[in-house]
Amino acid sequence: MLRELTENEKTFIKLIAARLSPTESMELLSDLANAHAEPQLEDESLILFHIDGYERPPYIGQHTFPFEGRLADADGEPVCVLLFADPANRLVELEFIRWADGELQGPNWTTLQIVEKPSPVNG
Repeated sequence: MLRELTENEKTFIKLIAARLSPTESMELLSDLANAHAEPQLEDESLILFHIDGYERPPYIGQHTFPFEGRLADADGEPVCVLLFADPANRLVELEFIRWADGELQGPNWTTLQIVEKPSPVNG
């Protein structure tokens, strides 16, 4: 079921946008202004975005933005927060990766840090 984005989700996306080029930032903020969230899992660790007026093409992949979030879960365990775009560079998904066993308990957004993602290519 679609819902509005939480203030924490909006803030996270704005923090990522602030680190992008001006053009990419404007595109991401435009998507944010027109997005609704659809949790894919019960613990809301995977959230799909729907953008008003945008018909997403058939799935052919996605990519992360060059920055990610790191924060603590409610029990203090580390969590990474990844933001994904589709091949047209439109907002598509938010994913929380909890490194400890168990489901996401409730991200402590006050511990959020934005970091540059390591390059997958050594070189």
